[in-house]
Amino acid sequence: MMNTSRRITSDQGVVLMQYLARTLFAGLAVIYFHYADHFFFNLPQATPWLLFSAYVGIQLLLLIWRPVNADAFASALDLLTLGIVLLLDAGDPPPTMALLFIAVLSNGLLHGLKRFLIMLAGAEIVLAFVLPIRLSYSDAASASASLLLVAALSACMLYFGLMIWRNQHLSRAALEATWRDPDTDFISREALVSTAGWLVPLHDRISSPLTLVLVRHHELPLLADRVAQRIRRSDVAARYDEQHLALLLPCTATAAAEQLLNDLRTRHQGLRAAMMTLANGDAALEQALSHLQASMARTTEEDNHWLAHAPPIN
Repeated sequence: MMNTSRRITSDQGVVLMQYLARTLFAGLAVIYFHYADHFFFNLPQATPWLLFSAYVGIQLLLLIWRPVNADAFASALDLLTLGIVLLLDAGDPPPTMALLFIAVLSNGLLHGLKRFLIMLAGAEIVLAFVLPIRLSYSDAASASASLLLVAALSACMLYFGLMIWRNQHLSRAALEATWRDPDTDFISREALVSTAGWLVPLHDRISSPLTLVLVRHHELPLLADRVAQRIRRSDVAARYDEQHLALLLPCTATAAAEQLLNDLRTRHQGLRAAMMTLANGDAALEQALSHLQASMARTTEEDNHWLAHAPPIN
């Protein structure tokens, strides 16, 4: 099941799903034309089958060959083919017009708002060429029905475009909330654990000290401002929980880390801290931070007990 999900969500899987969907809708269209009494224009009965074969064959060639901008070529072929299909459809209004807007929506769902707007503009251009030709051969009632269908489908596409934009905005906001803490402007605990763990084995490999610090204060946002001014570009600061900040200080010995904490303590009375210089390159970062949090229980706000040195991790 997991392997199937990976195949479907991979780039190759998405491309294959698009081809199968195109083939399915093309098959539905050609069956519709096969049972239709006549075409909008007088053409040989085999025309839909020839169009189907050419369309599916070119899409298969793009699937196998995968040239540069293959997706753009495939989408342009969709619009061109559907324009021809609309000229064949004898229905008033033509039901195959729905396929044009399905192509627009599927591109938006797969490739985002930019592709959606490009495809929507392309669909309107196709309709701008096809509709005047069809309307010139139709009576007033049929023309009104076709124009109403175009207006309704265009309004639906604009609505779906707004929903795609909204979902993208919410996804970006959720990702930002996961990675950045709004109170301190530092990264979150989840971001720290998932991205900074490589620092532990790296500093063990290069025999350089990596010091971990947990800092606790009742006014964490004010402390965060001061920490942001004092740490170096190579240091990592994160919001650990409601009461703690976590600091990763690469290439920093214990004495240098103590100096930093003493400076913070002079400006923020009531600060408490626990620190440890990692000596075990196999320790997980989350394990080390939990170890520091356990050591924090030994601290108080008194001048002689505000800083705890955590024992090494076995």
